[in-house]
Amino acid sequence: MKAGTQRWLRWTLFAVVGLVVLYAGLRTGSALRAKNEKVVEAPEFPFKPGDALPDVTLADSTDARTGSVALVAERKGAVMLFLDPNCEGCSAMAAKWQRAVDAGAIEPERVIAITTATREQNASYRAKHMLGYAVYRDVDSAFLEKHGVVTYPMEMEVGASGTITSLSNDSVTEVDGANIRALIEN
Repeated sequence: MKAGTQRWLRWTLFAVVGLVVLYAGLRTGSALRAKNEKVVEAPEFPFKPGDALPDVTLADSTDARTGSVALVAERKGAVMLFLDPNCEGCSAMAAKWQRAVDAGAIEPERVIAITTATREQNASYRAKHMLGYAVYRDVDSAFLEKHGVVTYPMEMEVGASGTITSLSNDSVTEVDGANIRALIEN
């Protein structure tokens, strides 16, 4: 066999062995990561219909504080939107409810948006999306830390009695005003 052919075969064999070792390493690493990776799935909704609304301290745009239960009670039922200003789905949810307010399907004072963002971020978010309803700050991040609200956006209808009547993360389907009134006026 000629020297050039031998050299070519050695380099080819070397390249093939290198590719096999590389592939085996990638497969082994991937299998180890999959085996050691802890998958923590958050519950879709931390509450269910029939649960009482927890009393959480909220702050409005002036930093005035109120409890979530009192806020809903004074409005005789409300829709609570859990939003994150950096979430596209949340912006779609906020816009959906603003369209409902604009169409007269629900009164703006009965829509309560809640975030963990600062007062300034909430003001900017509200202005950017031209929201006609209030955006409150969860002062102690209690909905997140104590009650497990980790799914954003989340919409929660709460009746005048303080009982949660419905939950959804649908930011697409338009609001049915009659249905919402039935859910929050009980």
